[in-house]
Amino acid sequence: MVVSLLVNKIKHLVLFFVSVFKRALCCFRRRRRVSVDSVPLTHVGVVSNQKENWAWDDKPDYSEPKTVQDHIELYRKRKVDAQQQSEVPAEERLDFFEDMAPKITKQTKVFIKTDREETGPPSRLNLIETVPESGELQEWEENSGWEGETLDWDAQQALREKKRQDREKKLWEQQQKRQEKINRALGARIST
Repeated sequence: MVVSLLVNKIKHLVLFFVSVFKRALCCFRRRRRVSVDSVPLTHVGVVSNQKENWAWDDKPDYSEPKTVQDHIELYRKRKVDAQQQSEVPAEERLDFFEDMAPKITKQTKVFIKTDREETGPPSRLNLIETVPESGELQEWEENSGWEGETLDWDAQQALREKKRQDREKKLWEQQQKRQEKINRALGARIST
């Protein structure tokens, strides 16, 4: 166990020194360009001076000038051709982006007058202030029933009395349940 541990430590130390030595010598090595698709150039061929006379467009063929005078003439021909192409009428040029231009229109404005006096019947949407003139609070009047039918005073008193009796009954039942729980707890303690 101790021997294998010692061997592993020595092995790691040697590998560490070898990697440091490789890095120190890497500046002296040339890096090769590794390319899968490249093929070494083995044969060099000579291309003949024959040129095919064809072009993609119907542009004039400009051969290679050999003298200074030929260069000047070629320059002048190209300049004249460029001017003639720029003088093409606007009708022949198509504007593909014409229909994409935005059409800007101003929004119509609507003005509503607020300072007008109402001469007709009052609108049901208008606010009607029903604040009492005296500063005291008043009793709230509820209209219960169907379509404005109001219960008379005796019926309202009977409803109030019924609600009060229901509340008292619920309170009494809750007190009875509490009393029973307390008695059961005390009875269990006394019996044990």
